[in-house]
Amino acid sequence: MDGCAKVPQAKGVGVNTKQSIVKAYDHASAGYAAAFWNEFEGKPFDRMILRWLAERTRGGEPVLEIGCGPGEVSGFLTDLGVDCLGTDISSEMIENARRCFPKARFEIQDFFDVKYPDCSFSAVVAFYAIVNWKLDQLVPAFKEVRRVLRPNGFLLLSFHIREAEPTLEVDKFFDKDDSALTFYFFDVDDVRAALQQAGFICADTVIRYPYKDKEYQSKRAYIVARKSDSSEQP
Repeated sequence: MDGCAKVPQAKGVGVNTKQSIVKAYDHASAGYAAAFWNEFEGKPFDRMILRWLAERTRGGEPVLEIGCGPGEVSGFLTDLGVDCLGTDISSEMIENARRCFPKARFEIQDFFDVKYPDCSFSAVVAFYAIVNWKLDQLVPAFKEVRRVLRPNGFLLLSFHIREAEPTLEVDKFFDKDDSALTFYFFDVDDVRAALQQAGFICADTVIRYPYKDKEYQSKRAYIVARKSDSSEQP
């Protein structure tokens, strides 16, 4: 979920915790869903790359979405015939996702501790799911993704690229009190290195410029990373 959009910058918010992230997204869930549930209507590249994923996972191959927010990715993939499970750490986001996309499946799950056995999914999609985590937290998260992927399964990851300031600090996310958040921007090479350290082979990387007047004005990276096996050097 593209959480950087429509938020005023502030100073001194501090480092996120799991609890502060849940609180902020719970409080902002209704406004967030209203703003983003249909955002792909103005994002042709996102629709294209999700159709690419759907072509490779139709026919019963299970897909996990991490950080689903109001469910726009899982809803889009479900409509394309993908067996997609949308997950988010915010229970209120999950409730809104179920209302916005009643045909799709959604569950509360933690990026760092997914309650599914090893090798459960053929693919994982994570659009902006790392936006509230620091760089040194990415390897543990990516290792958990790798754990639940089947052999040769792949991760489709997107994130905001760092160009100037490494963070965007917000006092009141979607104007809600007690909803401070820090958003992180990343160098592409740093994220690729974290994926490789976690046991992935980075297959493809695409950078796109932002759509004017439709989203936060940052460059975005999309990485397709394949789960490496024990004989490969990530």
